[in-house]
Amino acid sequence: MKIMIIFGSNRVGEPITANVILEKKVPFNILTAKIDKKGGEMLIEAPDDKAEELIQAFKSRGIRVETRKFVEILSHKCTHCGQCYSICPVDAIVYEEDKSITLKQEACVGCLQCIDSCPFEAIVKIS
Repeated sequence: MKIMIIFGSNRVGEPITANVILEKKVPFNILTAKIDKKGGEMLIEAPDDKAEELIQAFKSRGIRVETRKFVEILSHKCTHCGQCYSICPVDAIVYEEDKSITLKQEACVGCLQCIDSCPFEAIVKIS
């Protein structure tokens, strides 16, 4: 399961992630992390059977946690140009035989590179 961990500026100086790993003894993969002194986000992939345990561990430390879709393609804006397809590092964006663009939500890791690459602002981050 993919989980977005959102750190506020008041918590970034603490070893929260390390403490959760040590306490719960659950390994997880950090897919992306963008954190500085102002706060930030870390996208992790956790074993499905341990995801709720990790979510509660982060929440109990005052960290916002989200499990959600990461991006959405707005069909009324998309021209199927392929810019997002060419930049997607995990093949979550598919260029179909009929030359249309589709999104495989289950493959998306939330890197958000597709948002920046779209010249028509047809891809948006979902909160």
